Amino acid sequence: MKTCDVCGNKIGLMNKFKYADGYICKECYRKASRQFTETIIQKDLAEIKELCNQELDVKSLENFEMTGRIGNYLLVDEKNHRICIPNNRMTNQKVDAPEFYDISNIKQCEIKIDPYMDLEELEKKVKIQRDESVMNYLTVQISTKDHKTKNIQLIDKPVRIKSYAFRQSFNFAKRIKEEINRLMTA
Repeated sequence: MKTCDVCGNKIGLMNKFKYADGYICKECYRKASRQFTETIIQKDLAEIKELCNQELDVKSLENFEMTGRIGNYLLVDEKNHRICIPNNRMTNQKVDAPEFYDISNIKQCEIKIDPYMDLEELEKKVKIQRDESVMNYLTVQISTKDHKTKNIQLIDKPVRIKSYAFRQSFNFAKRIKEEINRLMTA
């Protein structure tokens, strides 16, 4: 019988979870997947162990009831008026503990792009799909009333506006901004 690569507990055929280097048990999967909110299939053993050993903010996690999500970028708890940014490798280039924010503490949410242009102009260029312009980054920036900022990085290297990757990332950015603004006014 196989054992979990993290904790060493025995794992059977129906309670093992695959990651890049092997298999882990359900309890380690719960920790590594941040309460079953993200996949682990591409994570290596070092990342899995780091996630399992992280001290999650248990109080924040207990008071968070996911009622919606936008990709792997944003989790929403409308009941408790909170959001969670999972801080996975897609948005942070490394794995960090999730961050929780009360909607009442959010001052502003905006899309940041480089080179700068008006979002309406960018929207037109995205729709045309013939524009050869290149964007260096695309970020959703959340500013809090206690003067902190959190960036959700969607694109961090140059990419053409007409590319599928940029169009998808831009759509995610707009959805994130719209959802946070909707929650702020609700």
